Amino acid sequence: MMKQLMLTGMAAICLAGCSSSPKENVVQQLTADQIAVFTSTDKQMENAYSWAKKTALSYAHDENDPVGKWYEAALPQREAFCMRDVSHQSVGAHMLGLAGHNKNMFSRFAENISEEKDWCTYWEINRYNKPAPADYASDKEFWYNLNANFDVMQACLKMYEWTGDKDYLTDSCFTNFYDKSVCEYVERWALEPDKIMNRPPYMNTSEDFNPNNNFHTCRGLPSYVENFRGLTVGIDLLCALYAGFNAYGTIAELNGDSSKAQEAYQKAEAYRRIVEEQWWSDENSYYQTFWTKEQKFFRGEGVPFVLWFNVSQNTKRIQATVEDILSKEWNVENMSAFPVLFYRLGYYEDAYRFLTSLPQMNRSEYPEVSYGIVEGVIGGTMGIDASATGNVVTTLSRLPINTQEAEIKNVPVFDGYISVKHQGREATTIENHTGKELNWMASFVGEYKQIKVDGKVYDATQSSDVFGNICSACSISLPAGTSLKAEIVTP
Repeated sequence: MMKQLMLTGMAAICLAGCSSSPKENVVQQLTADQIAVFTSTDKQMENAYSWAKKTALSYAHDENDPVGKWYEAALPQREAFCMRDVSHQSVGAHMLGLAGHNKNMFSRFAENISEEKDWCTYWEINRYNKPAPADYASDKEFWYNLNANFDVMQACLKMYEWTGDKDYLTDSCFTNFYDKSVCEYVERWALEPDKIMNRPPYMNTSEDFNPNNNFHTCRGLPSYVENFRGLTVGIDLLCALYAGFNAYGTIAELNGDSSKAQEAYQKAEAYRRIVEEQWWSDENSYYQTFWTKEQKFFRGEGVPFVLWFNVSQNTKRIQATVEDILSKEWNVENMSAFPVLFYRLGYYEDAYRFLTSLPQMNRSEYPEVSYGIVEGVIGGTMGIDASATGNVVTTLSRLPINTQEAEIKNVPVFDGYISVKHQGREATTIENHTGKELNWMASFVGEYKQIKVDGKVYDATQSSDVFGNICSACSISLPAGTSLKAEIVTP
């Protein structure tokens, strides 16, 4: 395990690939053992988190390797990180104090995009700062899943929201990657909304194309599913395109380019319509997952990405998709995302079940599992989220009804940390250990007209999740270095 981790967010060290001007460290630096410390009266959940934190940090490596700071995000023993896994592990990694690692790895992907690779980058990079040999032979022969560029884009936006690091928005290394991905990359691989359903299974092939060579047939896979022959589009690719263009639009909007933002949002909406109008089966109440060269639908993996990327806005379809997922068996790569996903949708009991059982499952050593549990506890059970855009931190206790208390100390947010303690679902205490005043969105499960904060009563607003849980919330100013306690007000 690493003995010392650099501060997240605004104090993160600039690493090779993308530039950054030095920023003052306004908050005390903490060690790995002091960051994201979770305790609870629910010992099953606490034990799952303790295992996950220890395991996740055992995969983290400092800057002594040629690639710089990195953590394992691929098959164990590969000593490498791939685009898909980093995108899905990055929030959990940030919560453990690995913001510098995230930024370095994302910059490595961004800096290696090139026309010679048909605007792909390296799918998997090893500790020696080289494309992993298992996935790369040359710029004409390599393994690549087309979802990856868009998955990285939406993950980079999440990193900005958690850290406030504007390099993710403005640094030329990142913006070049974003621009090339939504323009040249989309065109080169026929991913435009009006072309994607008619694209061939293999594109940009060499003259010596060999259908038995994986580095030929898998150079541009249109899905994260890698074992279905004749696939031309996977639903997960459409969902990733939707998320990527939405992220691109948000980044453009944050940079003051409303015209570019609207164009991106319109493109995202076009992908969403394809999913909703062509891939949903009314007869079976599920989404199709594969589209083939014979222009036929088939079913297989990929459905969770409809929920993961928030593609559908139809509550009944989302509910049916959850039931579809719960009716099947999944590998640990998919299940790693289930805790935070099901908590967000309101399926608390299912989220808890996955959260506490994942450490004992087959292949639990896969790095994505431990990072997923960390995010599942902090972002799911504790309901902590951050948005640099509005300088907002959100809390929402989703503790099991019979759990009395849970606390997470020193969660990295912006230029420092917050600590949050839930007493059941009735009261929450938050500490602001950042260098600035925060807007705290104090939220509670249940319909309450008012919330009391340190003796002052605030009117609450209500919303509901997909499952139907009503949540009540109010926005409160939380000065730097202070602590506040919010409680529900019952009639």
